[in-house]
Parts: sequence; structure tokens; C-alpha cells
Amino acid sequence: MLLDATQNMLPEQAPVLQAIRVIDQAQAKIALVVDAKGRLTGSVVDGDVRRGLLHGHSLQTPVSDIMHRQPYTLPVGSTRQKILQAMQVLEIKQVPLVSPEGMVTGIAVHDLLLGLQHGQRPNHVVVMAGGKGQRLLPITQDLPKPMVPVGGKPILEWILLRLRHYGFREFSFAINYLGHMIEDYFGDGSAFDCRIRYIREKEFLGTAGALSLLPPGDAHPLVVTNGDILSGIDFGHLVDFHADGGRSATVCARAHRVEVPYGVIQMSDGCLQGIVEKPVHDHLISAGIYVLSPQVLPRIPQGQALDMPELLLSLIDEHHKIGVFVLEDEWVDVGRHDDLERVRRSFTDQG
Repeated sequence: MLLDATQNMLPEQAPVLQAIRVIDQAQAKIALVVDAKGRLTGSVVDGDVRRGLLHGHSLQTPVSDIMHRQPYTLPVGSTRQKILQAMQVLEIKQVPLVSPEGMVTGIAVHDLLLGLQHGQRPNHVVVMAGGKGQRLLPITQDLPKPMVPVGGKPILEWILLRLRHYGFREFSFAINYLGHMIEDYFGDGSAFDCRIRYIREKEFLGTAGALSLLPPGDAHPLVVTNGDILSGIDFGHLVDFHADGGRSATVCARAHRVEVPYGVIQMSDGCLQGIVEKPVHDHLISAGIYVLSPQVLPRIPQGQALDMPELLLSLIDEHHKIGVFVLEDEWVDVGRHDDLERVRRSFTDQG
């Protein structure tokens, strides 16, 4: 969705005060400076105004004296995905779209492109937080794995904070083992500026079975993540990737390298054909983070154990389109003691 740029445009001779009014009143918080022929020559945002005033300019100074003379623009007809990618890389929230002649045809605004209301996404997030965490015993003897502390907070809180950063506010935690400790800590989510509901598994339902206990009727893709995953993933980009591809499901994948520390024998008919010294094999592994379109949920058997790989493979068998979103960010499955210690050291090094 593009905004009409007319109310954001100013002539080069307009005073800085007029630019402030545009930034304050227009939906896109940017003033676009144009020449006598209406071609874009610069842009002004809050930071430009502050810097101008600090350098001795007044509110009556021509806006051309403080404007950014090489504003980032995209050509008319740019796809939604291209615009969002540019915004992510440059960490900007609005981009003017211009014709080959330099005329502004509209302004792309981040939240409007994502369908956000007041910076919020409508997608529901389910965090699978019911596992016993047996590989982390004895730590998990009296503590559910998602509540294991890292950097002064439970793993689950770090997951929640990252999702909230990307505009997600509606959560369900699937709980079982020592689930009351999770409920006691997070409550209804109001202390974390979100809403949290609980899926209470009476028995373990796997990594997908608990989704059958969700109330029906959600029209937006569902984000599902394991409760022991710490990652630098941009969850907003993930949901956009899923939505733009017409996919029934998307699975996040992570590069994983396996190094064999020995010479590997190659043989045929009992005879040596070669020796490969310490070969390296690269794979993509499932990262435990998924997006499911609404039509997938009714396929999950009510109250029966089901793991996510089974669900995805059944969709493939019926020729559904399943996307793979390859993570290039930091990612740790905090399921073993060495992983936990590595993550804790990284937090100590950062702080």
C-alpha cells in the first residue's frame, strides 16, 4: 500500500518550520523537497531538523539548507518484497517511489506494507514449551527447560521479547511438564505488553499435536516455535516470506556442517578405491521454527500426538507448497549442557 505523497511535498524555498509541520501531521513522517518541476531533490526527517538547529539554522531557514540531498528511493513498480528488504537492510520505515523522471509517485510505509496496526502484527504465535528437557538434567529436575536462565532471563522470555520486537502480541504457550511455573512467571502477558494464553497438554502431544487445541477461526498465518530456540531471526521477514509465496507452510532451516575426523574409505567389491581425508558434509537442518497457513490447522488430529515433520511430510504428499526459509542469523537449540554453557558465555562476553 502506497501513500499519496502530495501532502508531504515542499518547495525548496519553504521554511524549516513548514517541514516540521509536515513531519508532525502527515502519516508518513517525512518531508519531500521538490524543485520547480516537481522533481525530488531532497528529504527531511526529524534528525535533519535537529541537526540543522544545532548548526545554527532557524525555523525560517529554507528547507533546502538542511535537507538530505541524496534520499534513498526506489523505482515505481517495485515489489512489496523488494521494498521490505530495502527497509530491513537500511533500517528505515518509509521510502519514496519515483518515476524515471524523478517525480514522486507515492510513499511506501513499513507498517502499512505489513498490515500492522500501531506497529503490531495480527499473527498468533504458539511456543512449544511443554518438554521435559531430559538432556539438561539435573537442571531441569525442578525447572521446565524454557525457564532455564540465560543472561538473567529465562530462555522463554528472550523468545517472547524478540517476537514482541517484531510486532507480535498474541501468544499461546503449550505447556505440560512443570507448566505452572511458566504460568506463574508470565501470567496473562500484560507485564510483557502482550497477551498470553495457555494450551495445557494433559499428555505430551509432540511438536505439532498441541495445535489441535487452539480455538478455530484465525485468518492469519500461525507462527510456531520451539521453546528452547534462541535466534537472531527477523520474525517479520519470515512471515512476509511465507505470505508472498502462496505457501501452505514454511520451515526454517539452518546450515549445519559435519566434519569426519578420519580418513574415509571408498571401496568396491572388497577393494580399496580411494581414501578421502577428513571430509566435510554440509546440510540444512530444521531450526524448530515454522509458519502455517490457516487451512493447515484442521488437518491436525484432535488431541493426538503429532510431530511437525509428520505434518509437513503429509502436506508434501498432497502436493502442498512448503517453503524453506534459510536462517543466516545466530541460532542455538539450547537442548544440551554444552549448548547452554556456550550461550551463557556469549551473554557474559556481551555484558
